[in-house]
Amino acid sequence: MTAHNTNLPNTPAGPDSAPGRAARASRDSARDTAAVIVWRITADAADGPDPATAADAGDSPLTPRLAHHLVEIYSDVHGTVIDFDTDVHLRHAAQITGRTYLPVTGLAGPTTAVDQPRPAALIMLRWPRPATTGPGQDATSLLSACQQHLADDGSTIVVVTAVPAGAAGTSYCEHEQVLLDAAETAGLRHLHDIVPLDADDGRDTFTYATTRDTTASSRDSGPDTPRQITNTTLVIFGHPGRRP
Repeated sequence: MTAHNTNLPNTPAGPDSAPGRAARASRDSARDTAAVIVWRITADAADGPDPATAADAGDSPLTPRLAHHLVEIYSDVHGTVIDFDTDVHLRHAAQITGRTYLPVTGLAGPTTAVDQPRPAALIMLRWPRPATTGPGQDATSLLSACQQHLADDGSTIVVVTAVPAGAAGTSYCEHEQVLLDAAETAGLRHLHDIVPLDADDGRDTFTYATTRDTTASSRDSGPDTPRQITNTTLVIFGHPGRRP
C-alpha cells in the first residue's frame, strides 16, 4: 500500500532569496527560448489501471498512456515521484515501473517526509489548483516547495488546464504568466512545454515543434504556438543549470 505523504517543508522562498536572484538572468532568456514539444499519443492500451481503480480518475487531465510516458521519460527506475493530486493514472504508472510514489494530501502543500528516500526525480501538480485560497496553494508557495524537494536533475511538471483560444475564462497565457513569475521567485528554470495531442496514425511521436515565438506547422499551430489549440499544456521546470 502506498504511504500518503502529508509532511514535505512549505517554506516559500521570498523574492530576494538567493535561488531567485541566481535564476533571474536565466529566467529572462528562458522565457524567450523555451521549446514547445508536441506529443502525439495513441489511444490507451489495455495496460492501464484496473477498471475499478480507473473509476477514481475523475477529472484527471492525464490518460494512462500519457502518464506512463511522463514517468518513464522524466524519472529513473527506483526514483521518487511526488504527486500533489493523487492522480490514479500517475500512481499506476509510477508503481508498475518501480518508482516510489508519494502523494501529497495536506492542504498546506508539501512538508518534509520521513519516508521520502531521496530528492524527487519528478514532481507533478495541476494548475489551477482545485482550491487556490487555502494556505500554501498559491503558485509561489507550491513551486518553492517543489524546488526544495526536487533532485538536481529532476523535473517539476505543472499540468495547466485552460480554456481554448477565444473562449471565455482564464487563458493559457494568463496562467503561464503566473507560473513563470512564481518559478522565478522559487528559483526554478522554465525548461520547455509539452502539448499532448491525439495521434492520427497509431504511433506515439515526440516532436520539437517550435520555440515560444514561432509556429510549427499549420496543422499543429494556432496564431502563436500549438499550446493555443488544446486545453492541456505541460509546463516543465527544473533547477537553474538543468539542461532542457
